[in-house]
Amino acid sequence: MAELFSDLLDLNLAMAVAVAAVMALRLPARRLFGARVAYGLWSLPLLAALAMLLPARVLTIRVPAASVEAGQASVVSGTTLANAPVDIRPYLAGLWLMGVVASLAWLAWNQLQFARAAKAGKAGPAVIGVLRPRVVVPDDFEGRYTPREREVVLAHEHAHLQRRDPPVNALMALATCVNWFNPAVHVMSRWLRIDQELACDAGVVAAYPKARRAYAEAMLKTQLATRPLPLGCHWAAHPLAQRVRLLSRPTPSRFRRLAGLCCIAVLGLGGASAVWVSRPPDVVMAFDPPRSVETPPARAPRPPSPPAAPPAPKAAPHRALTAPAPVAVTEPILAPVPEPPPVAIEPPMQMRRVRIIHAMADRSQVQPGSAVRVVASGVAPDGAHLWADFTAFGSQRLYRKGAYERGGSRYSLFTSVVQQGERLLVTVSLGRGFRPDQTGSIDLLPNQTGVVRLPTGQDIVVSTSVRAETPDEIEEGRQLTAYQAMFEGMRRPERG
Repeated sequence: MAELFSDLLDLNLAMAVAVAAVMALRLPARRLFGARVAYGLWSLPLLAALAMLLPARVLTIRVPAASVEAGQASVVSGTTLANAPVDIRPYLAGLWLMGVVASLAWLAWNQLQFARAAKAGKAGPAVIGVLRPRVVVPDDFEGRYTPREREVVLAHEHAHLQRRDPPVNALMALATCVNWFNPAVHVMSRWLRIDQELACDAGVVAAYPKARRAYAEAMLKTQLATRPLPLGCHWAAHPLAQRVRLLSRPTPSRFRRLAGLCCIAVLGLGGASAVWVSRPPDVVMAFDPPRSVETPPARAPRPPSPPAAPPAPKAAPHRALTAPAPVAVTEPILAPVPEPPPVAIEPPMQMRRVRIIHAMADRSQVQPGSAVRVVASGVAPDGAHLWADFTAFGSQRLYRKGAYERGGSRYSLFTSVVQQGERLLVTVSLGRGFRPDQTGSIDLLPNQTGVVRLPTGQDIVVSTSVRAETPDEIEEGRQLTAYQAMFEGMRRPERG
């Protein structure tokens, strides 16, 4: 949900900038290239929105990696639940959905009222409908207009049908409902329809150059509808004085219109490219795991074998049973038995490439000079196996090192750790958001393993280990901190 809100805000910001550019260019474009070309400027916000929906650039930074030490796990029982902080994003999502529902209800009500008026013969001329648009006229259409006026009025409405204006208006109405909180979208909805009517007027005047006077008189005779028409095209609430004034202007030449369309194409593609390039890139700081991690741990050297006893002389079979060699029995018992090496915590399946993880890094707090590794594994609610291995560093607060495996599930394991003296408070969640209904926590000592029972009913096995940071890791953290500060500096002007 957080990513959805971020994408929605970025999209509205790009559309607001594009709408401001169109509002500044529409009048000069109309004077130079005509109303039909000026109407094409409203494709710029659409191209800007599409540029925001495209995948962002990926910037991969490779840094040298330090070896990861494995910790020895010892089983400890215990289960607690996390007291996650209150997240206001669900409330904002609910408020946004309430606004969308209210806007859609208001749109449907206005459409229904206009349809009833048109059925009663009290609305029109207009084009109503989206999938099957049709022209509706009032009952007094024959008596109110002269034959020449009826001809140009119907030509105007059929121009809407030929230009596919009803689907455009429906898409604009839907965008207004979804982005009801953005004033720029409401401004675009109003002025796009005004420029749409002016473009149809210009097309009719170009087709009927000698009917300018009849067209102007038809506009003045039209009774403006008192109800708006969301899904369709009508003459209500449009500046008739401006429309009548524009009828006296000469029609631009074909060459001038083509030049205007080329300018709009260049502006649209250039603006969309600028929007896409200005988006912050998805920074991926990755490193290849050292070879020492892939090689199996070296075995401890075996103790020297005791000297072999001299061969016993040949004897009868019954003497070999009663006189065994005492050295061969007692010497191996006295030899020291070496302790087995620590068992490395290995993933149960093939993991992805180890990466620097930025997400949720601010949730972990580790003492300076310490590196705390948390390994978690379990089964998702949909039955897929989940696995995560993250290491938090005391001198590197901006990121954590590790990887995770989802197994094709829509869930994924994420952990955070807070070091308090010798205790480690480990929090486990089934997603990046650490939602309270998917999050649990447990208090462990270093090199211990516990089981966290999530509110969803899943048991997650958690293992911890603590060690000292290496000089390479401290230097690596210093470099990555500088990279992070650089990219944050790039984002602030763009979002401001």
